[in-house]
Amino acid sequence: MAHHLSDALDACERSGKLNVLAAELQAALPGVSPEGLRKALHRQQQRGRLVRLSRGSDHWLIVPLHYAQVGAPPLEMWLDFYCRKTLRLPYYVGLLSAAENYGASPYAVMVTQVMVEKPRRPIVVGRHEVVFHTRTRLEEMPVRWQETPTGRFRVSTPELTVLDLIQRETMLGGIARVREVLAGLWPRCAPEGFTEALDAVNSLPVAQRLGALLVLDQQAGLVKPVSSWLRGKTLRLVPLEGELPRDGTSPDDINKDFKVWLPANIQGANT
Repeated sequence: MAHHLSDALDACERSGKLNVLAAELQAALPGVSPEGLRKALHRQQQRGRLVRLSRGSDHWLIVPLHYAQVGAPPLEMWLDFYCRKTLRLPYYVGLLSAAENYGASPYAVMVTQVMVEKPRRPIVVGRHEVVFHTRTRLEEMPVRWQETPTGRFRVSTPELTVLDLIQRETMLGGIARVREVLAGLWPRCAPEGFTEALDAVNSLPVAQRLGALLVLDQQAGLVKPVSSWLRGKTLRLVPLEGELPRDGTSPDDINKDFKVWLPANIQGANT
């Protein structure tokens, strides 16, 4: 049994356990008072040996020496534990972070975007910044495990990533930027994956915009499941981005199959 916090931390690291709770450390140090443990944790935090993931969580992350320069182990070593076991929240890595995970983002993603059901403040862990975005019915969304040699986390499927990007295009810099990302995602997508993602998200406007974008980007092999999903549903005219023009729309600017108004500056990716 350890007599000092540093000994307990070393024992955890040797066993491969980097995520520790204050209660676990207290149990490993029965001779140390709660106040003494609090002070010892603070000292180890000041030395860079520990980092606390968020205020009030009592979830501490041991920082091995080879990660000391960046201030924390990589995301896959702690994100799943933090979300599912400490916060007890379903989650998945999504949006541009998911696209980057699939090698489809032409932009350097400076933060990790994580989808959860309720609003949460961002956290900074070493040099990692995690920003949370809300997604209703999150547990119904199609996700997969991203496996690495050092850990794993949940990430949206390529098809759900596409729908999330389309739905939040304004937040991400507009449809032109989103289309650059989608160009790298289309080869990762499959028709059955779109059917599953469309059922989960269940948004007519997003499905309409998806169909129009597939046509623009000449992805004929992926259009059928979108058309099938929309068949029999009442569609209203929607803009590809922003709002419909107040002075009306020209029939020439509308994708009639999906009832999507295309701004004049929208060009097909391969034209």
